[in-house]
Amino acid sequence: MIDDEEIARKRRWRRNASIVIAALMGILFAYGLIRFPDAPLHACGDNIYCGKQGQPHTERQFKDFEIWQNTLVWVWPIGLLALYVLNRDRIRSRRWKPRE
Repeated sequence: MIDDEEIARKRRWRRNASIVIAALMGILFAYGLIRFPDAPLHACGDNIYCGKQGQPHTERQFKDFEIWQNTLVWVWPIGLLALYVLNRDRIRSRRWKPRE
């Protein structure tokens, strides 16, 4: 049988894991906003890349942008799924219940 202390320890572990995952997701997103303020970058000539404001970028900056974008596309859905799994009991307990 599970005692109250073990339940509390699991809740703390889930809460701390959720905080870490959410913080990492936020840091990854903020990094891209700061590093690539005129995203999305696209090719606008031979070895010339432009942002949506028309500012020129190097090929290396474009490759860095693609790496960040692909990382974001993979990390965010996995992170959201992990957050849901870690917090599904809390989510279910907060559901609206009709009055009887």
